[in-house]
Amino acid sequence: MKGIITKGVGGTYTVKTEGGDDVLCQIRGSIRRTKLLPAVGDHVDIDLSGDPDIPYVLNKIYDRKNYLVRPTVANLDHLILTFAADEPQPDLKLLDKLLIICSVTDIDPIIVFTKKDLNSGNAEELAAIYGKCGYNVFVSGKDYMADAGKIRSIVGNGVAGFAGPSGVGKSTLINHLLEDNMMNVGDISDRLKRGKHTTRHVELFDFGDGLICDTPGFTRLSLYELGIEYKSVSSGYPEISRAAAGCRFDDCRHINERDCKVLAELSDGNIDEGRYSRYKEFYSELYDKRNEYTGRKRYEQG
Repeated sequence: MKGIITKGVGGTYTVKTEGGDDVLCQIRGSIRRTKLLPAVGDHVDIDLSGDPDIPYVLNKIYDRKNYLVRPTVANLDHLILTFAADEPQPDLKLLDKLLIICSVTDIDPIIVFTKKDLNSGNAEELAAIYGKCGYNVFVSGKDYMADAGKIRSIVGNGVAGFAGPSGVGKSTLINHLLEDNMMNVGDISDRLKRGKHTTRHVELFDFGDGLICDTPGFTRLSLYELGIEYKSVSSGYPEISRAAAGCRFDDCRHINERDCKVLAELSDGNIDEGRYSRYKEFYSELYDKRNEYTGRKRYEQG
């Protein structure tokens, strides 16, 4: 049978089969020898094991669309990036970093700005900035919740994760999105309330026709540690990528080059200054690290 891993603890994995059943599995020895550890989100083949306690054995892991180490999760289709409009102040550097990661790893981002009731103006302004870039953006608040039906329709039958700082109202949003599945609401909400340091594993829960999980470690991912190149930073800034098509030089960095269409669009107010500033910071940081690494390798090689 085919299925997807929804949970893994202590070498035992829960697999949701194509028929919708949740079954327990262990790894076949041939997979152990490959040193390819299964991850939540993996698409797998399973067979009967003959063991009444753990009745199935996992014998094949299909190729992954993407794979993240912290948290360990594979094949994410969507990431719901949750940031408060106020209390705490939105960490837009973190948001932009996550958008870069999404682009490089082929994950479709959905942005939700919560706590509109605390700062309606900021929520609407941020939604306008990121919506203009082409992202799916929602606002949510105490008396104005994000459109759960529309978010479900975007996710479809895919796998979605949550990411965002603590204290932004992720628990409230998850409760709202999973209103038709109260047992899963309780499971996820209880884990969120215990804080990021007590979350031991990632687990997928039913979400409409798809699956959803909390991904608490996502906010600690490093662009450099993920191997993201400085040239890939613009992929998290679609408004910059679109403007770059008109630049005079193919290798334009969009920092101080002549006839740079990005700088012209920035000057005309068509690119948000904050977004551009963060693009330049990420680009320069990765560019410097790349040069530092190249210089060190040349030194080591004599």
